[in-house]
Amino acid sequence: MKRGILSLVALLGISSGAAVWAQSTDELVIVRPSDPVSLDAQEETTAPGAWVFGNVIEPLITLNADMEIEPRLAERWEFVDDTRLRFYLREGVEFHDGTPFNADAVKFTWDRALFSDPPGRWASLAGPIAAVEVVDEYTVDIVAERPYGPLLLTSTMVYTGVVSPAAVERLGDDYARNPVGTGPFEFVEWRTNESITLEANDDYWRGRPDLDRVVFRTVPEAGARTLALQSGEADMLLKPNPADLASFESSDEFDVLAATGLRVFYLGFNLERSPLDEPLVRQAIAHAIDVPGIVENLLEDAATVPTSVISPGVLGYADMNLDERYPYDPDAAIALLEEAGFTQNDDGIMERDGEPLTLQMLPAAGRYLQDQEVAEVIQEFLRQVGIQVELNVFEWATTFTQLREDPLQYDMFSFGWLTTTADADYTMYSNFRSDQFPPDSWNSWRYANDEVDALLTQAREETDVATREDLYAEVQAILAEDLPAVPIYNTIEVTVVGSDVEGFEAHPIEYNLDLYPVSKAE
Repeated sequence: MKRGILSLVALLGISSGAAVWAQSTDELVIVRPSDPVSLDAQEETTAPGAWVFGNVIEPLITLNADMEIEPRLAERWEFVDDTRLRFYLREGVEFHDGTPFNADAVKFTWDRALFSDPPGRWASLAGPIAAVEVVDEYTVDIVAERPYGPLLLTSTMVYTGVVSPAAVERLGDDYARNPVGTGPFEFVEWRTNESITLEANDDYWRGRPDLDRVVFRTVPEAGARTLALQSGEADMLLKPNPADLASFESSDEFDVLAATGLRVFYLGFNLERSPLDEPLVRQAIAHAIDVPGIVENLLEDAATVPTSVISPGVLGYADMNLDERYPYDPDAAIALLEEAGFTQNDDGIMERDGEPLTLQMLPAAGRYLQDQEVAEVIQEFLRQVGIQVELNVFEWATTFTQLREDPLQYDMFSFGWLTTTADADYTMYSNFRSDQFPPDSWNSWRYANDEVDALLTQAREETDVATREDLYAEVQAILAEDLPAVPIYNTIEVTVVGSDVEGFEAHPIEYNLDLYPVSKAE
């Protein structure tokens, strides 16, 4: 019996029969839509880079597919007090360049991100870390400025993977294209916008991987990625086209693996630009967009309707009742615009003081599920209520760079925010505090609310989980009124593999693509 994608989420995967592939059994070829910005976590905090460097470098601890903490380069850990987290490291581990892994390397990695000028991309996501202190060769403390509830989960982030100090110092800026870690695979080659090749680490501390080689190929066009998997030129398809899933599900030659994701894709407003600094205009736009229709018809239920700015799988999640507050209602959208002083001209375009309501939008394209198509649908929904939207479409690296600029030169943007630690602080603090603007942090909408600032500070310093959840619920209630963004969909992380690919698990955290357990049947 054919299963839909929502049943896949419940089952966390579908198994099927074996397929015959032209590929060799020691090489895994992965097709994905976009190339990384960098292979250095210092510069790259999006999935295209993390998929690669997450198999080259390793954090001290990680979250597995069941969202349980597992040891990696740390064997065990303990809280010395409310501000000091101590890690006891594995001995005898070497980096790919033959230099030793130890507490000094951990300190180097964290110091490089947190205290360099400029800081690493993930520094603003790590929380109030005051210092990283070496206790002895294989013991290291992560020290917070004050009690910090998410401190342990922060240490699971893929970005915190420990890098070889010798390689960073030797390569300088070239390290971004030549990562060196302790992981199961070693970096070999990066052909920009074409492919990245990794090879097995023969001396990996957990044992050599079964795969000899992994090749990530960049294939922007969804149909071409599908064809590559169907023809046997690829073994794994990341970000499949929703329209192709039914065919994959019904075939014995493929397995469709899925996990309920922790990413919310949204339409963000630049609150520093008129008229989006007016709540009535933002509320009108929310009413003009048929979010359930986008999920059902464009995404074909390969995602879910969002209920907050964070996913239900995140600690601190609360339902913002968006469906009740902002149901799809074009008439309500028009009425709100008229209340804001706009009138429709003879061409149906909203005007105020003789100026047409035209908004510049920076959409993600080729990075997230149907992202450019979603932007085009939003453009049409807004046209129907008299708002003109001009889409400024670029390749992903350019879009990402422009989104990080201050000031932002666009009225709206689309982006997908992933709560990598599964703790609300990761998303809430960096996105919604008024002192977290780009380029140093992630408040791209330039949102500022004194009450939210105070609540977020209190929530991150609180160690009682129930109290933290209550505080984040208060924040989400305020955000539902202020509406700095309209959530469009909550991800389902779907990967399609040839049925001769064994050992792979879909992960709720998109960045965690663990290829160590993967093998290919003879």
